[in-house]
Amino acid sequence: MNWLRKARPLLFVTGGLLVIGSLLGARLLTHGSGGATDLGKAAPPPTNGEKGSGPVVLGFVDSDPPPVAHGLPPVLQSGEIVEMFVKQGDEVKAGAKLYKFDTTILEADLNTALRAVDTAAANVNKAKGAVVLHGKKVDLQKQMVAAAETKVKLSHDAWQLAENNLKDGYKAAGFDPAGWAGRLKNEVKLFELYKDHTVAQLERDLQKAQLADLEAARENQVDKLVAEAEAEVKRYDTLVAKARSAILLCTVTAKVAGTVERVNVSPGEVMGISTRTPAVVLVPAGPRVVRAEVEAEFAHRIGTDRIGKEVTIFDNSDPKLTYKGVVRQISGSFLAKRGMDGGFVPNETRVLEAVVEVADPSPPGRPPLRVGQKVRVNFGQ
Repeated sequence: MNWLRKARPLLFVTGGLLVIGSLLGARLLTHGSGGATDLGKAAPPPTNGEKGSGPVVLGFVDSDPPPVAHGLPPVLQSGEIVEMFVKQGDEVKAGAKLYKFDTTILEADLNTALRAVDTAAANVNKAKGAVVLHGKKVDLQKQMVAAAETKVKLSHDAWQLAENNLKDGYKAAGFDPAGWAGRLKNEVKLFELYKDHTVAQLERDLQKAQLADLEAARENQVDKLVAEAEAEVKRYDTLVAKARSAILLCTVTAKVAGTVERVNVSPGEVMGISTRTPAVVLVPAGPRVVRAEVEAEFAHRIGTDRIGKEVTIFDNSDPKLTYKGVVRQISGSFLAKRGMDGGFVPNETRVLEAVVEVADPSPPGRPPLRVGQKVRVNFGQ
């Protein structure tokens, strides 16, 4: 126990030294200096560029426009691929066929719509035939009205002729004209002629009413039948166009010219709305850019004055490989990093995106910059 009592002061001294060393180490890591005279000085700004002119930020090489992922066409919820037209590495033009889905069901829908168009067209012809027939009925009824008008006139003339003849007879017989009206009322033949004239007028009015009904029926019924039948033709024509468009969309084509960088499917595979892997990835032809991701702590050092300035691009794994580019655009908003906004777990990292147009992505003696390659961009050069 005597040796333990003697060693206790040494243990206390050792523990004190360890505590002091830990505090000094933490201060060095936090302030970049171990001197006590730094307490009143502000921390220097980040100087991660050459001679403090930076900053240097991470980015990746991209095509302009970005790569296009082709998947399930919008007219299908699921479908089976029946034919492939390209393979990995093929150079394709805009509009070139990439792959095709089975269209058996859609072609059946098209045939159904075509038959419906034929039926609707037959109904149009039927309705137009009814219009022609109705027109003939109207013409016939007009003739009936004209005949009734003639009958009214003739019956009136016969009635008046008979009355005049009777008056001439009364005059020749020496009857007093004051009594002619009473005598005429008792003339049976004259009454028959009056009756015939009245009946002719009633028949004429009836024929006119029937003509008015026929003319109104054309506007209210027959013409509407034609309009409805023609509307049905247009509706089914639209369904035919829709079915044909759906069939065309089942053959997926390239929207832009470029290179087929990846093919993930083959004939017989089925894709659905839950399929996340694209069938074909196409990298558009044209210029290459670097999308530099400027994080918040460096954003104040990159303003719009950098647009049009030259910068240096370093390969992320080998900084000896350098390339030149020109700043084309600097975003005005902090947005999620590209490729992070569609994940199952949201990424809250927000960055300013600076687009750098690469002057020569394949300089002599150096490997070319490839789409998706991770790089660093020094905005101080």
